[in-house]
Amino acid sequence: MRQEEVSNNYKNPDKRMRHLIILLSILILTSCGANKHLASSTTTVTEINNVDYFQPLSYIQFIEKGNKAALSDSLSEVVSKNLSLLLDKNKTTLRLDKEIPFVNDTTKVKVEDELAYLVRVITQRKKLSGIPLPHTIDSILKNNNQRFALATIATGFGRRKGNYGGQVAKGAAVGILTLGMFVPTPIKSNLTLYAFIFDAEKDEITYYKKSMPVEKEPTDEQVMEKQLIKLFNGYLYEKK
Repeated sequence: MRQEEVSNNYKNPDKRMRHLIILLSILILTSCGANKHLASSTTTVTEINNVDYFQPLSYIQFIEKGNKAALSDSLSEVVSKNLSLLLDKNKTTLRLDKEIPFVNDTTKVKVEDELAYLVRVITQRKKLSGIPLPHTIDSILKNNNQRFALATIATGFGRRKGNYGGQVAKGAAVGILTLGMFVPTPIKSNLTLYAFIFDAEKDEITYYKKSMPVEKEPTDEQVMEKQLIKLFNGYLYEKK
Protein backbone atom coordinates (compact mmCIF):
# COMPACT_ATOMS: atom_id res chain seq x y z
CA MET A 1 0.00 0.00 0.00
CA ARG A 2 1.49 3.35 -1.02
CA GLN A 3 1.92 6.12 1.54
CA GLU A 4 -0.63 8.42 -0.09
CA GLU A 5 -3.17 5.59 -0.06
CA VAL A 6 -2.51 4.99 3.63
CA SER A 7 -3.00 8.68 4.40
CA ASN A 8 -6.27 8.70 2.46
CA ASN A 9 -7.59 5.94 4.72
CA TYR A 10 -7.76 8.48 7.51
CA LYS A 11 -9.17 11.27 5.34
CA ASN A 12 -11.93 8.93 4.14
CA PRO A 13 -13.78 7.23 7.07
CA ASP A 14 -15.28 4.57 4.80
CA LYS A 15 -11.85 3.54 3.51
CA ARG A 16 -10.50 3.53 7.06
CA MET A 17 -13.33 1.27 8.22
CA ARG A 18 -12.80 -1.13 5.32
CA HIS A 19 -9.11 -1.20 6.17
CA LEU A 20 -9.84 -2.11 9.80
CA ILE A 21 -12.36 -4.78 8.81
CA ILE A 22 -9.75 -6.40 6.55
CA LEU A 23 -7.24 -6.41 9.42
CA LEU A 24 -9.82 -7.86 11.78
CA SER A 25 -10.71 -10.56 9.26
CA ILE A 26 -7.04 -11.59 9.03
CA LEU A 27 -6.80 -11.85 12.82
CA ILE A 28 -10.03 -13.85 13.10
CA LEU A 29 -8.99 -16.26 10.34
CA THR A 30 -5.68 -16.90 12.09
CA SER A 31 -7.13 -17.15 15.61
CA CYS A 32 -7.58 -20.92 15.55
CA GLY A 33 -4.97 -23.48 16.49
CA ALA A 34 -2.57 -24.03 19.37
CA ASN A 35 -1.62 -21.13 21.59
CA LYS A 36 1.89 -22.24 22.57
CA HIS A 37 4.39 -19.44 22.58
CA LEU A 38 7.12 -19.22 19.96
CA ALA A 39 10.54 -17.89 20.95
CA SER A 40 13.83 -17.13 19.24
CA SER A 41 16.53 -19.77 19.55
CA THR A 42 19.29 -17.15 19.41
CA THR A 43 18.17 -14.83 22.22
CA THR A 44 17.99 -15.90 25.87
CA VAL A 45 15.20 -14.58 28.03
CA THR A 46 17.78 -13.04 30.40
CA GLU A 47 18.80 -10.65 27.61
CA ILE A 48 15.33 -9.14 27.43
CA ASN A 49 15.27 -5.97 29.53
CA ASN A 50 14.13 -2.36 29.15
CA VAL A 51 11.49 -3.27 26.62
CA ASP A 52 9.70 -0.29 25.07
CA TYR A 53 6.12 -0.94 24.00
CA PHE A 54 3.89 0.28 21.21
CA GLN A 55 0.52 1.81 21.96
CA PRO A 56 -1.84 -1.21 22.08
CA LEU A 57 -4.06 -1.83 19.07
CA SER A 58 -7.63 -3.00 19.50
CA TYR A 59 -10.36 -4.24 17.14
CA ILE A 60 -13.57 -4.82 19.08
CA GLN A 61 -16.91 -5.58 17.45
CA PHE A 62 -20.42 -5.02 18.81
CA ILE A 63 -23.52 -7.12 18.18
CA GLU A 64 -26.68 -5.02 18.17
CA LYS A 65 -29.14 -7.40 16.49
CA GLY A 66 -29.05 -11.11 15.80
CA ASN A 67 -25.49 -12.37 15.53
CA LYS A 68 -24.27 -9.69 13.13
CA ALA A 69 -21.17 -7.93 14.46
CA ALA A 70 -19.86 -4.52 13.42
CA LEU A 71 -16.54 -2.94 14.33
CA SER A 72 -16.99 -0.46 17.18
CA ASP A 73 -14.59 2.49 17.38
CA SER A 74 -15.74 3.37 20.89
CA LEU A 75 -15.30 -0.13 22.32
CA SER A 76 -11.98 -0.52 20.53
CA GLU A 77 -10.75 2.74 22.07
CA VAL A 78 -11.83 1.68 25.58
CA VAL A 79 -10.08 -1.69 25.29
CA SER A 80 -6.94 -0.07 23.86
CA LYS A 81 -6.79 2.41 26.76
CA ASN A 82 -7.42 -0.34 29.34
CA LEU A 83 -4.63 -2.45 27.86
CA SER A 84 -2.28 0.55 27.90
CA LEU A 85 -3.03 1.14 31.60
CA LEU A 86 -2.41 -2.54 32.37
CA LEU A 87 0.93 -2.51 30.58
CA ASP A 88 1.94 0.50 32.64
CA LYS A 89 0.71 -1.20 35.83
CA ASN A 90 2.72 -4.36 35.08
CA LYS A 91 5.89 -2.67 33.83
CA THR A 92 8.18 -4.35 36.33
CA THR A 93 6.78 -7.84 35.73
CA LEU A 94 6.93 -7.45 31.95
CA ARG A 95 10.33 -5.66 31.99
CA LEU A 96 8.85 -2.64 30.23
CA ASP A 97 10.33 0.82 29.93
CA LYS A 98 8.42 3.49 28.00
CA GLU A 99 5.50 3.56 25.59
CA ILE A 100 6.18 4.23 21.91
CA PRO A 101 3.47 6.56 20.57
CA PHE A 102 2.44 6.58 16.93
CA VAL A 103 3.77 9.87 15.57
CA ASN A 104 0.91 10.12 13.07
CA ASP A 105 -2.00 8.17 11.62
CA THR A 106 0.00 7.04 8.60
CA THR A 107 2.56 5.34 10.82
CA LYS A 108 -0.18 3.68 12.84
CA VAL A 109 -1.80 2.23 9.72
CA LYS A 110 1.55 0.89 8.51
CA VAL A 111 2.22 -0.79 11.86
CA GLU A 112 -1.29 -2.28 11.82
CA ASP A 113 -0.64 -3.72 8.38
CA GLU A 114 2.74 -5.12 9.39
CA LEU A 115 1.42 -6.78 12.54
CA ALA A 116 -1.47 -8.39 10.64
CA TYR A 117 1.05 -9.63 8.08
CA LEU A 118 3.24 -11.11 10.82
CA VAL A 119 0.28 -12.89 12.46
CA ARG A 120 -0.61 -14.46 9.10
CA VAL A 121 2.97 -15.52 8.28
CA ILE A 122 3.67 -16.92 11.75
CA THR A 123 0.41 -18.87 11.70
CA GLN A 124 1.36 -20.40 8.36
CA ARG A 125 4.99 -21.20 9.20
CA LYS A 126 4.53 -22.01 12.90
CA LYS A 127 8.00 -20.65 13.63
CA LEU A 128 9.77 -17.29 14.00
CA SER A 129 13.08 -18.00 12.28
CA GLY A 130 13.52 -16.49 8.85
CA ILE A 131 10.94 -13.72 9.42
CA PRO A 132 12.71 -10.32 9.42
CA LEU A 133 11.20 -7.25 11.04
CA PRO A 134 8.92 -5.27 8.72
CA HIS A 135 10.27 -1.92 7.56
CA THR A 136 8.16 0.48 9.66
CA ILE A 137 8.51 -1.44 12.93
CA ASP A 138 12.25 -1.84 12.37
CA SER A 139 12.64 1.88 11.58
CA ILE A 140 10.75 2.95 14.71
CA LEU A 141 12.97 0.81 16.94
CA LYS A 142 16.17 2.05 15.33
CA ASN A 143 15.05 5.70 15.44
CA ASN A 144 14.43 5.26 19.19
CA ASN A 145 17.77 3.47 19.68
CA GLN A 146 15.78 0.62 21.16
CA ARG A 147 16.70 -3.04 20.85
CA PHE A 148 13.56 -4.70 22.23
CA ALA A 149 9.95 -3.61 21.82
CA LEU A 150 6.58 -5.13 22.66
CA ALA A 151 3.47 -4.92 20.48
CA THR A 152 0.03 -6.02 21.67
CA ILE A 153 -3.29 -6.47 19.88
CA ALA A 154 -6.75 -7.09 21.36
CA THR A 155 -9.66 -8.54 19.38
CA GLY A 156 -13.13 -9.55 20.48
CA PHE A 157 -16.77 -8.56 20.62
CA GLY A 158 -19.56 -7.61 22.97
CA ARG A 159 -23.37 -7.71 22.72
CA ARG A 160 -26.23 -5.35 23.39
CA LYS A 161 -27.91 -6.12 26.70
CA GLY A 162 -30.72 -8.62 26.07
CA ASN A 163 -29.31 -9.80 22.75
CA TYR A 164 -27.68 -12.94 24.16
CA GLY A 165 -30.86 -14.30 25.77
CA GLY A 166 -32.72 -13.91 22.51
CA GLN A 167 -30.05 -15.81 20.60
CA VAL A 168 -30.07 -18.64 23.16
CA ALA A 169 -33.85 -18.91 22.78
CA LYS A 170 -33.50 -19.07 18.99
CA GLY A 171 -30.89 -21.79 19.36
CA ALA A 172 -33.21 -23.82 21.57
CA ALA A 173 -36.00 -23.46 19.02
CA VAL A 174 -33.71 -24.72 16.25
CA GLY A 175 -32.76 -27.66 18.49
CA ILE A 176 -36.42 -28.61 18.89
CA LEU A 177 -37.07 -28.39 15.16
CA THR A 178 -34.04 -30.59 14.39
CA LEU A 179 -34.86 -33.07 17.20
CA GLY A 180 -31.71 -32.05 19.00
CA MET A 181 -29.41 -32.86 16.11
CA PHE A 182 -28.32 -29.23 15.74
CA VAL A 183 -28.39 -26.79 18.64
CA PRO A 184 -26.44 -23.60 17.86
CA THR A 185 -24.94 -22.09 21.01
CA PRO A 186 -24.14 -18.40 20.71
CA ILE A 187 -21.04 -16.95 22.34
CA LYS A 188 -21.93 -14.13 24.71
CA SER A 189 -18.75 -12.12 24.29
CA ASN A 190 -15.10 -12.69 23.52
CA LEU A 191 -11.55 -11.41 24.09
CA THR A 192 -8.25 -12.53 22.54
CA LEU A 193 -4.83 -10.93 23.04
CA TYR A 194 -1.74 -11.14 20.81
CA ALA A 195 1.80 -10.22 21.84
CA PHE A 196 5.11 -9.78 19.99
CA ILE A 197 8.57 -8.93 21.30
CA PHE A 198 10.83 -7.56 18.56
CA ASP A 199 14.65 -7.45 18.52
CA ALA A 200 16.02 -4.67 16.29
CA GLU A 201 19.64 -5.71 16.90
CA LYS A 202 19.09 -9.19 15.46
CA ASP A 203 16.31 -8.17 13.04
CA GLU A 204 13.97 -10.82 14.34
CA ILE A 205 10.85 -11.58 16.33
CA THR A 206 12.05 -12.74 19.73
CA TYR A 207 8.68 -13.88 21.07
CA TYR A 208 5.10 -14.40 19.88
CA LYS A 209 1.97 -15.72 21.52
CA LYS A 210 -1.78 -15.29 21.35
CA SER A 211 -4.14 -16.07 24.19
CA MET A 212 -6.97 -18.54 23.98
CA PRO A 213 -10.24 -16.62 23.49
CA VAL A 214 -12.18 -16.17 26.73
CA GLU A 215 -15.94 -15.77 26.77
CA LYS A 216 -15.90 -12.56 28.78
CA GLU A 217 -16.65 -8.92 28.12
CA PRO A 218 -13.68 -7.42 26.23
CA THR A 219 -13.78 -4.28 28.40
CA ASP A 220 -13.38 -6.24 31.67
CA GLU A 221 -10.00 -5.08 33.03
CA GLN A 222 -9.58 -8.03 35.41
CA VAL A 223 -10.12 -10.52 32.60
CA MET A 224 -7.75 -8.60 30.35
CA GLU A 225 -5.03 -8.47 33.02
CA LYS A 226 -5.24 -12.24 33.55
CA GLN A 227 -4.94 -12.76 29.80
CA LEU A 228 -1.98 -10.37 29.60
CA ILE A 229 -0.08 -12.11 32.40
CA LYS A 230 -0.76 -15.55 30.90
CA LEU A 231 0.75 -14.44 27.59
CA PHE A 232 4.22 -14.52 29.15
CA ASN A 233 3.82 -17.39 31.63
CA GLY A 234 6.76 -19.76 31.43
CA TYR A 235 8.85 -17.26 29.49
CA LEU A 236 9.44 -13.93 31.25
CA TYR A 237 8.50 -15.51 34.57
CA GLU A 238 7.21 -18.73 36.11
CA LYS A 239 3.52 -19.38 35.77
CA LYS A 240 1.31 -17.11 37.85
